Amino acid sequence: MNIYKTMYHAPKPEGIERRKAYIVGGGIAGLAAAAFLADDARMPGENITILEKHSDVGGAMDGVKGKSGYQNRGERELEAYMECLWYLCSKVPSLENPGRTVLDDVVDFNKDEPIHSESRALVKQGHIVSNIHDMKLPQKVQDDLQRLMATPEKDLEDITIEGFFGKNSVALFESNFWLCFHTMLAFRPHHSAMEMRRYLLRFNLAPRIEYLEGIVHTKYNEYDAIIKPLKLWLVEKGVKIVTGCSVTDLDLDAACNTVHGIRARQDGKDFTIPVAETDLVFVTNGSITQNSAFGDNTTVARVDRSTEDRGMFTLWEKLAKKHEKFGHPEKFISDIDRTKWISFFPTIKGYPQFIQKLEELTGSVAGTGGAISIKDSAWEIGFILHHKPFYPDQADDEEVFWGNSLSGGRIGDYIKKPMFECTGNEIMTEFLYHLGLLEMKDELLAHTYVSTCMMPYINAEFMPRKVTDRPLVVPEGCTNLGFIGQFVEVQDDAVFTVETSVRTAMEAVYKLTKLDRDVIEVYPSRYDIRYQITSMKRNMGIKGKITAADLPKINPLKLNEIKRQILDYLNSIPPYYPLYTGRDQSVPEKEAVLHPKFPLDRDAHPRPAMDR
Repeated sequence: MNIYKTMYHAPKPEGIERRKAYIVGGGIAGLAAAAFLADDARMPGENITILEKHSDVGGAMDGVKGKSGYQNRGERELEAYMECLWYLCSKVPSLENPGRTVLDDVVDFNKDEPIHSESRALVKQGHIVSNIHDMKLPQKVQDDLQRLMATPEKDLEDITIEGFFGKNSVALFESNFWLCFHTMLAFRPHHSAMEMRRYLLRFNLAPRIEYLEGIVHTKYNEYDAIIKPLKLWLVEKGVKIVTGCSVTDLDLDAACNTVHGIRARQDGKDFTIPVAETDLVFVTNGSITQNSAFGDNTTVARVDRSTEDRGMFTLWEKLAKKHEKFGHPEKFISDIDRTKWISFFPTIKGYPQFIQKLEELTGSVAGTGGAISIKDSAWEIGFILHHKPFYPDQADDEEVFWGNSLSGGRIGDYIKKPMFECTGNEIMTEFLYHLGLLEMKDELLAHTYVSTCMMPYINAEFMPRKVTDRPLVVPEGCTNLGFIGQFVEVQDDAVFTVETSVRTAMEAVYKLTKLDRDVIEVYPSRYDIRYQITSMKRNMGIKGKITAADLPKINPLKLNEIKRQILDYLNSIPPYYPLYTGRDQSVPEKEAVLHPKFPLDRDAHPRPAMDR
């Protein structure tokens, strides 16, 4: 992060106090857009309106208490270099510690309860995968990984991971590297090779990935830790949040550059919000938790395949039909069976023995062990034990944890049917089988409420695509329309992260308000040779220093090809921040702009020293 630019307070954009902003969607992207408008661009809070379909804001970052127990659909893996997210959190006052911020709360909590796992993966009904630290890959897979990271995105369009690795896919998918990579991030073989490349370059997932060191978590669930304080701070600034309001379409000019009206529905009534040319509209064009359906101990969470009203996806479909520049939503939402999975969230009351047993077996206090994967589970079960309290109102005799399945369509190992057809009790039974703790089943289930959730579009953002299938944050020619969230094209950053949602909001606000300020750079780990060397050593199984014996043999017949690859790589690295501090950033690209009157010294060679 360049503090010189990041912490600079840019002048208020001219006329900002006379403009209005309408934000479609109250997820973290929408809330972040409101924050950057009000705090960075200094638009009056009362001029900002968030239009949210549901009864509360937060989107996928939820966490609520129902009649029988808690519900929490997803789990975010945060990390310290999500620069836009932490910049946002540095603005928001803490709800518990006067004079401090949400960022301060997160940093303090992680200093006291850092994540460090020594039971990253389990196998054979409760045995730790003993070779999990061996990240060495076969040479052919190493070569393919290097080729993937060196391949331009335009050459990866519509290509799946298994399609890119081809005959070497089996070796990749059997490796510990893939076990850690895909279970942490929910990647599957049929997902986009382009998105996998972005993750590899963005996060350099190598240094002690199997220990989960570097993962950041929050004291409470993400709603109470981040969304709630952000919401209250915005309301104090005067931002209006309209819930129960669905945006159904936008009225645009003939060129689809300027929004003139927002069509919406609330309480069964349709209406149009007029939009002036100087006003701004920010659209969240999709939600990974769209059409979520819940189940419980005795009820199966159904798969909602309806297409008539898919919320912001439907709005995006309408916009895409109006102009090519708005992308192609069908590439992401047309194959639910390749984008869905199910999560489960048990609330255990009055039976601390279960969590205590897992703390003993994993070696980690609840909340500090991170995500644990069950390697030989047909459903590919993963779970995270949460610290207590994970909710501010959580009782002393209540424990919660989160679990999911990446392959719930397969037949279970103990419960002989797909997870997608199972009740919460059946899911818990299969889970206990893989832990080797079936003897606790009856007692545990008697004290447990299991909330399950089917999410048809949870991995829609990973589907193979072309670069142009997602709209730009501000599409070409648009004067008052920006897109935010997980289905927007942002150079270099990775989707399925909170950071992308916040980054798109920052970019949209800065561009549309013409704020004289740079968007925070995507953390440039891909250009840091320290990360590259660490990753290379892990994949090659090298401990200690690299020796001559570790260097690859060079085929003289391929020297020209190797030179070309080196040149392509070197030329793909952008220059570092220009050091020129003026507004005209074209100056460092030119040899002369001032035309001084002093004559040039044309003597190219220094005169020899005179003899004395």
